[in-house]
Amino acid sequence: MTIETSTGHNDEIERLSAERVTELAGQLHEEWRETRRTGAGTYEPRIKSTKDAAWIERNTGKTEVDIANTGYRDLPSDWQAENKASAEVAINSVERGIRRGEDLDEQFIERASAELHDKWLQRNGAWAPPEQNVPYEQLSEPEKEKDRVIIRAAIGIC
Repeated sequence: MTIETSTGHNDEIERLSAERVTELAGQLHEEWRETRRTGAGTYEPRIKSTKDAAWIERNTGKTEVDIANTGYRDLPSDWQAENKASAEVAINSVERGIRRGEDLDEQFIERASAELHDKWLQRNGAWAPPEQNVPYEQLSEPEKEKDRVIIRAAIGIC
């Protein structure tokens, strides 16, 4: 009985964590879209190719998507990937901090932001602009703040 309860509890924790990741990934996409908002209530188009076979099939063979005029949940998986990856790092950092009983204060935010940036560099360092292709401590304050915003949003969700 204990094993079943524990497994059920772990399944629930994983489900909640996955929901939090999706919520934060969606927020990140929406924040990016806002930078492209036009006066007409739409967004400046950003057309990208996709290799997501299921998305292509659902969209009658289309292989291009306007990621700016598409909500996160309707994006092909290959265009959800970066927001999802950042959200997973942020949510995992915050959940780990909560489990450890850490104060989710400015020191925590700095440590978690550094981890977020390090993981981003592992995924994107090959193409990152020079000003972002440095350790977190060497980023400009505006660049650091981008990471902090994500961690604060994750704290708000958790």
